[in-house]
Amino acid sequence: MISIMVNDESLSLVDGCTVDALIKHLSVKDKNRIAVAVNDQVVVRSNWSKYKLSDKDKVMMFAPIQGG
Repeated sequence: MISIMVNDESLSLVDGCTVDALIKHLSVKDKNRIAVAVNDQVVVRSNWSKYKLSDKDKVMMFAPIQGG
């Protein structure tokens, strides 16, 4: 098991959990409308299924904002 922080809340996951698996675990309804950063580095959507989370990672999920 690994322990990570997701938007400042602690969460335990199985070893080898990917960003994509985390999003499914959290039941995110519209994953096309969120961005994900791990340890202050944005993880591009095309890498979500390959990016494995590690113990003590800090994950931020947020809705990108368009400016004008």
